[in-house]
Amino acid sequence: MHLKLYCILIFILVFQIEETKRLSNKQKKYINVAFPVNNKYINFLYISLISLLENSDKNTIYNVYIQVGEYFDKNNEKKLYEIEKHYFNCFINIINMHNDFTEVVQGRLDTSAYYRLKLPILLTDINRIIHIDSDTLILKDLMELYTLNFNGKYILGRLDILVDELDSFGIQTNTYINTGILLIDLYSLRKYKYVDKFMKYIKEHNDVEYLYHHDQTLINYICYDKIGVLRPKYHMWTFKNKEEVITKNKIFRTPYNEEEFINDFYDPFIVHFVGEDKVDIFYKSGKFYDKYYSYSKIAEEKMKDSKFNPFKRLLNWFVHFFNKLIYKLRSNKKEEPVRKYRKFSF
Repeated sequence: MHLKLYCILIFILVFQIEETKRLSNKQKKYINVAFPVNNKYINFLYISLISLLENSDKNTIYNVYIQVGEYFDKNNEKKLYEIEKHYFNCFINIINMHNDFTEVVQGRLDTSAYYRLKLPILLTDINRIIHIDSDTLILKDLMELYTLNFNGKYILGRLDILVDELDSFGIQTNTYINTGILLIDLYSLRKYKYVDKFMKYIKEHNDVEYLYHHDQTLINYICYDKIGVLRPKYHMWTFKNKEEVITKNKIFRTPYNEEEFINDFYDPFIVHFVGEDKVDIFYKSGKFYDKYYSYSKIAEEKMKDSKFNPFKRLLNWFVHFFNKLIYKLRSNKKEEPVRKYRKFSF
């Protein structure tokens, strides 16, 4: 038994050395992704992460940053770290936000909705990140989204129908976005001190009238002239059919190209189960609900296979060790460094 184990480990060692050599010619790429979560949404997040990694490219490494509150359950934390055991192309980092934003007026969402506002000062060595709500399915590798050009904007998101909300603030714009999925230019938000602007607004307008849609109201108001629009394929809602897509598109002040919107509906990157779409999610039928159920079954199998196994733990350690070694050997000043921590508090 011991001889067999040693032989397997030697094989892994040789394989990883060859992989390291191969990557000197073809480098792996990595993507920074952030998720906010509370104890109530842990299963949604788990399924979202499983869908992300099941559909990831073999040359993509995901740096996953999960923002949690002070009372986040330790068992849920352990469940998230277990994902690394099943997928060797991800690193899980948990950020404890402690009691941040607990003083903000409460509405239909809890404080975790505001966590994304501090990403620029939390991840100071990262210049861009994809922020994704936990009630999502990720159906493709995200490199295409991650490498989009900001074109002078700081935050990219998909159009939302609530643009009239900004009229009450005296802002005339056709660009009001849903903040469930965002591509964020952390560098620019840091440089121009947008976190200070966010916190100043919350301090001076801590009222449901001014924070009606929580972080979404805040981001659209403060950053209104620095917001760009994502195609619907990067943030698709759970429309039932093509006819509903066409009807909803007409509500926007500046509608998407109809043909493009329909094509994106049939082939999305990320699906977001907004609002009531999450209620009884496993008992609904339809294109996206059927997919959600299939990924929930994969997640269930992964959780069943999370019992302690010395061999799997050792294998996992070897692969992650060599992944980190690969990063060091392919050092490139144009690339951002890999985070060296697994968990930190702010």
